[in-house]
Amino acid sequence: MKPYRIFTLMAIAITFILAVTFSLAGQTAKTIQLKATKESPGASGTAAIGAKEIRIDAKGLKANSVYTAWFVSMTPKKNEIGAGEAPYMFKTDAKGAGTYSAPVGESPFGKWEMLMVVLHPNGNPKDMKSMVGALSVELK
Repeated sequence: MKPYRIFTLMAIAITFILAVTFSLAGQTAKTIQLKATKESPGASGTAAIGAKEIRIDAKGLKANSVYTAWFVSMTPKKNEIGAGEAPYMFKTDAKGAGTYSAPVGESPFGKWEMLMVVLHPNGNPKDMKSMVGALSVELK
């Protein structure tokens, strides 16, 4: 085979590999805006959710507090599972900003209706009775 043909075939192969890599990279995580609940009107944030990881960046939350992240469905009955790995929690800093990052086993899109971030006023992430909603978003 002539050298220019080898070079051309290699260039085509490299271009194809790069195109596939970049198209798959764009599908690995979807970044969505989180919406404040009525209990935390000054809160805001984003969630980057992929098939293997979730990352939440939030601000305007209660300072120096404990929050957890949950995937939730309301139909046919309420059901929830922690987003990522137990205890599904993060703590906010003195300014009310916090970050949560954890691996997930699969993409929650199509399986769960929403992502919720909730405050645990007593600081115990296992206390599910006193938690208060802070941020949420529908998973479409």
